[in-house]
Amino acid sequence: MAIKPNPWGAPIEQISLNSPMTAPIQRGKIMLIGVDRNNVQERRFRAAGYEVVCAANRRSALDCVRHHALEGAVILSRGSTLSIAETILSLKDLCPVIKIIIVLRQGAQSTDRFVRQLMNHPIEGSEIMTRRELQKRLRQEPLKHFF
Repeated sequence: MAIKPNPWGAPIEQISLNSPMTAPIQRGKIMLIGVDRNNVQERRFRAAGYEVVCAANRRSALDCVRHHALEGAVILSRGSTLSIAETILSLKDLCPVIKIIIVLRQGAQSTDRFVRQLMNHPIEGSEIMTRRELQKRLRQEPLKHFF
């Protein structure tokens, strides 16, 4: 820590960004599956203290699960229920204890056929939420494990 002079008399401590006091708490490793435009979701999870591994599609996600010890996975949905279900079940086959969050695409309504199917037939160990709900939950649970 460096101390800067203060025109009012008391010294001001300047904390570097690499200081342990400002380093984010490491909560575990998660995987983002799907297209994350501008890396928004990745940045949110990193800011919340997670190590993030990204996979663009199901094939790379399954390969990633084989090589990394993950606490959870976040699937950024694009609208195909079958693809989402296959991905979840394949992940569960490789890592039965993994927790999975399905983040609905922007503009998804509860009346959408895709959303209704996911809500009416949930897969054990998975949770469905909107991007806004995910963001709110990340802010609300800063000291707890999200997964």
